[in-house]
Amino acid sequence: MDALEVIKKRISCRAFSGEDIEREKIEKLIACIERINEKAGLHFQIYTGLTKDESVVKLAKTMFDGKVYWYAALVGGEDEISAEKVGYYGEELVLLATSLGLGTCWVGGTFDKKSVSPQIEPGEKLWDVIPIGYPAKKMPMKQRIIRDGLRKKTPAPEKMVEGDTEYKDLPEWVKAGLQAILDGPSAVNRLPVHLVCEKNNYFLKIYKENGGFEWNDLGIAKYQFWYAANALDVHGEWEWGSGGEFQIKAQQIEDLYQ
Repeated sequence: MDALEVIKKRISCRAFSGEDIEREKIEKLIACIERINEKAGLHFQIYTGLTKDESVVKLAKTMFDGKVYWYAALVGGEDEISAEKVGYYGEELVLLATSLGLGTCWVGGTFDKKSVSPQIEPGEKLWDVIPIGYPAKKMPMKQRIIRDGLRKKTPAPEKMVEGDTEYKDLPEWVKAGLQAILDGPSAVNRLPVHLVCEKNNYFLKIYKENGGFEWNDLGIAKYQFWYAANALDVHGEWEWGSGGEFQIKAQQIEDLYQ
């Protein structure tokens, strides 16, 4: 599947089949985590259970169904930029898992912290866990209700744009990036970010708190936007921080805006 199909296919999976994951897929996830840790200075880890009697991470039964035998622990520094990087690179891992046919879910609080034991160095914290497994063949009713309820909170794209350009006048690649943000995860689907458009420059900022997860959400949104733009052959990098700019590579600017 191509990149835009991956974005559309990803959902917050809350019902797992209990099937184990093939070793070659786990090796791809491990290689991704190793690249992320080396590049971003994070401390992501991946774990599996020793038996098939229970899930390797205990998730809230009101929110999840099925057993999970693998999870990623997203460990990083305690500051805001580290939290943003956790979101950005955590979403890279999520979309890789999606491309491999696996289900994932960002979980920040609805799990038993005593059931996980990642390595945490001084100055680090566990920000989130991501259960990884095959989705259930049929989504249980309570998961459908949760998903439908959260999706009702998704704003219209027009409501997420500020600055000197209206949504209808944005370039198609920017609209695709914004749609990717809307299709991405955030804490209770509140999407606490806005895209600021000023003279063909684009910035992403936090405009409201989101239960302490707004910096994770900012990073997730930036990666979703980057992923979609890259799929449409617009290549750039985000500056870190609220209000960071999407900096298009110099050789493309003239082609896009001549």
